[in-house]
Amino acid sequence: MLGVGCSGRCGGTSGSGPLSKEEARAIPGAVIFLSERAGRKDVWKVSPEGVETQLTRGEEDVYPGPLSPDGKSLLVISATEEDGLHRQQMRVLPLDGKSPAVPLHPPRARARNASWAPDGTWLVAESDAEGFSDVVRLEPREGVPEVRLTQVPQGCFEPAVSPDGKEVAFVCSREGDPEVYVANADGSGERRLTFFHHEDRTPKWSPDGKWLVIVSDRERKDRLYFLRPDGSDLRAVSGESFEGDEREAAWSPDGQRLVYVSRLPDGNARIWMVPVAGGAPVALTDGKHRDDMPAWSPDGKYRPSCPSARATRTCTSCARMAAVRRV
Repeated sequence: MLGVGCSGRCGGTSGSGPLSKEEARAIPGAVIFLSERAGRKDVWKVSPEGVETQLTRGEEDVYPGPLSPDGKSLLVISATEEDGLHRQQMRVLPLDGKSPAVPLHPPRARARNASWAPDGTWLVAESDAEGFSDVVRLEPREGVPEVRLTQVPQGCFEPAVSPDGKEVAFVCSREGDPEVYVANADGSGERRLTFFHHEDRTPKWSPDGKWLVIVSDRERKDRLYFLRPDGSDLRAVSGESFEGDEREAAWSPDGQRLVYVSRLPDGNARIWMVPVAGGAPVALTDGKHRDDMPAWSPDGKYRPSCPSARATRTCTSCARMAAVRRV
């Protein structure tokens, strides 16, 4: 998994530490990241061996979104200012290095938080095309009208497609505070999962579809919770081991483990891993720096680490990715 901000050998798990060149060559895939080294925010790719490729260029900032299920395209979001107004546009960027990015809609104030269907033929996202913020369904082709799945004046946000493509989890504020909902992929059959007078948000499905992980401030602090798709079995991810505000949960590819970030009172952040079946979290970084944005390798065995130990939220200033480490 990718731990942005990790410096040196940070981790308490066995097998951690830099890999040999032979091990690095065997790792599948590459790391997509954001960098300002070319003057604007652009999307870059780096292999586990350190070979870098700039994927976007232009006069606008571009941010990376989720990879398509077949691994051949990346959803990106461009951000510009038009007449003093902020505008966003989602595009599908082929990773073959030859084809141009495909815009999915005209620029607008809200176009974010996309989630792919497992077969890659459609995706959902936030949009203000017809309201303040609704969950819409789009196809990854130019000129296809989006379908509005929610119609809530107070707004709906953060959609996530289930692993089988049959349902969509999302957040709505229709009763004054964000709550988690699940609906069928066409927007029908909506049901509310959380009922509390504080914020419940950011649902993420487990790979097997048996769990969601959400962020809630129901204890007056941001904590991660496991939750079944029918709203049952709510429990804190970190159990008795809460260390600081929790966020940025990432499921392992096999769905058996979860990594997350805890923000510490001194401003640093630490990455933890916890078994979904239960048990105490294990610290993967030492908390002496700001370690953010964990992401698993496709086979669930590795994490590359950013060499920056500065207290910045993202790796936009890094000149290169450093060592790859085994989890």
